[in-house]
Amino acid sequence: NYELFAAAVGNVEWLRFCLSRNTGEIPADSKAFTAIHFAAQRKLACLQVLVEEYKFPVNQPTNNGQTPLHLVVHRDNKTMVLPCIHYLLKKKAAINAQTQSGRTPLHMAAREGLLGCLKVLVENGANVHAQDAMGCKPIDLCKIRNHRTCARFLKDAMWKRDKKDFAREMEDLKRLKDRLILLERHYLIEYQKECEALNEADFKKWLHCKLLLARNTKQAPGASPSATAPTKTPKCPGSQPSKSYHPFLKARLRHKPQPTLQPMGARISSLYRPSIVTRPKLWSQCSNPARVPTAKIGYPQGIHLGVQLDPTQEHDLCNFVKVSPDGQGGALLHTVTGRLVAPVPQLPFEVVVHELYPSQQPYRMKVPQGFYPVSLRDVPRKWRLGDSTFWTDTLAMNLRETFDETFLTALRAHQGLPILPLP
Repeated sequence: NYELFAAAVGNVEWLRFCLSRNTGEIPADSKAFTAIHFAAQRKLACLQVLVEEYKFPVNQPTNNGQTPLHLVVHRDNKTMVLPCIHYLLKKKAAINAQTQSGRTPLHMAAREGLLGCLKVLVENGANVHAQDAMGCKPIDLCKIRNHRTCARFLKDAMWKRDKKDFAREMEDLKRLKDRLILLERHYLIEYQKECEALNEADFKKWLHCKLLLARNTKQAPGASPSATAPTKTPKCPGSQPSKSYHPFLKARLRHKPQPTLQPMGARISSLYRPSIVTRPKLWSQCSNPARVPTAKIGYPQGIHLGVQLDPTQEHDLCNFVKVSPDGQGGALLHTVTGRLVAPVPQLPFEVVVHELYPSQQPYRMKVPQGFYPVSLRDVPRKWRLGDSTFWTDTLAMNLRETFDETFLTALRAHQGLPILPLP
């Protein structure tokens, strides 16, 4: 297999001469290494000849599962590693291909400490959270080999990828919430029609029984009033108004927002009008001059500290959707009709609950916690000179030790104050 040696040494003319004598099969050694695997470790020109002229596959694996992109990333190939990576990625090489041990090209670059390769692979979509057979991520290999600069870069890349994935999942959750609002409105309309039909049927039944009783108790012509006086009227089922009244939902539907589904990729705008927060007035408006105006200090006026719980402006689905944990940190959604909502975005259970039940999961506390007055006499002191010594002397000694030389100099220059010696 002379073409393997030609590719290993990077001789383009010898490689072409050997491949021209080939019958069409791709020769390989005992480990399934072909000419493209050796060319990836040496020279870009040989790699271009094999891919463009002789149509070698860029994702050809070895017995160990290594592709040419795995073999390009090597410390001994520093001069050609970046051009070869760019060329292979341009030819649609699998950037997240794994070997039998689960290593990706990003694992190889992290193990060798090649920062330039890491940047190129991450920019082209390499999975920074990929794990090998031992459960190690690329950043773990950087920590094991003490490649600090590469580890910092991968940590930043992982954070950015997590934030990007979280933002995408939140957009999917908002679109899912809009669909659930439409389903809830459709369910309420159908339930309204059903309640109206049941109420109408109950009313017709009651009216029919009433007419029946009126016909039975009608006075016969010529009969005396005493004949029909205090007789009990027989009871007819349905003669009394039905106690099982089916409530109408018109008022509830009237206050429901009118959501509209937006196309994929469009910016989701607010569907609800902002609620007006009414605050109590500072003084009572009583016109009685003998009454002292009462100040309502429970709700401070003018200054809003952000500790009062404002009413939420988002739609709450607590009466339509039931959220339950799936046992893996995610959430399962069921409607009141028992229908399973799928697919659910891959978000933590607490995030899904807060998005669907905004009124039940407030972020801010209702009242301030941990605020209590502190007297100056309760300030801790370094030492106590005695019970006969006033506490301000000790406080002055502590403050004098705290002040710097500049303040003491300005204090000495001030007229009317005693000169304090240096501590």
